[in-house]
Amino acid sequence: MEFKEGVYEDLPFEEYNEIPAYRASDLKQVDQCVYTWKNRSGFTESPALLEGRVQHTVFLENHKFDDDFVIQPALDRRTKVGKEAYEDFMATVGNRTAISQDLYDVCMERRRVVQDFIPHGENDQTELTVCYKLHGQNFKSRFDWYDGRHVWDLKTCRDASPRGFKQAINVYRYHMQASLYVDACKSLGLPVEGFSFLAQEKAHPYPYVVYTMSEEALEYGRAKNEQALHTLLEAEHKKDYKPYNVQGTQLVELHDLW
Repeated sequence: MEFKEGVYEDLPFEEYNEIPAYRASDLKQVDQCVYTWKNRSGFTESPALLEGRVQHTVFLENHKFDDDFVIQPALDRRTKVGKEAYEDFMATVGNRTAISQDLYDVCMERRRVVQDFIPHGENDQTELTVCYKLHGQNFKSRFDWYDGRHVWDLKTCRDASPRGFKQAINVYRYHMQASLYVDACKSLGLPVEGFSFLAQEKAHPYPYVVYTMSEEALEYGRAKNEQALHTLLEAEHKKDYKPYNVQGTQLVELHDLW
């Protein structure tokens, strides 16, 4: 799919992935290490990423679950009968991803805990793709959901407490993502009042907290995005991708020590 500014509903992720444009993950990676960004390997789905994908599907678009996933029957693949049954099952999977019953059950249990937040309002749009310009560069984003006023993001995490999740925001640079998504809405004329996270812990009993980014936090994220984009474009122009965006020997001083 070619890049064209606009809002796209029901765009398959495969098509979104092929749009030639930067995304929030590029800026977050460059902010940490432009060398790592340049030498990133192709996408491989880890168990954690698969769990996140299933969780997002059952929460945001549960009606599409059977289009993307299939639950694998319990089979003992150590036996000949089990291997044959597994091969027969996999022949029916097609483009869907096979997952365990346990994974599905856990994701659905989490969904029940936060069911009051499931997007179903008149203005709710899930997995919304937006293509826009940032300082003249092509960008794309895929909102978890947009309610006509706020962009929302579902985060499954180890610690949803204020202390724990605020630490995660800094570590994973979620503030950069939040600011970019708000600016995407503004660029395309979509009404936007802010950005919110629904943070839910992975472990039972799956506690959750809603967090909203302040205007000052979004402004800081905006500054970080601009800085990261400058670093990225400068590195591409000079073809010089410095590890951790630093040059030369780094001095360790007294105030660096704990």
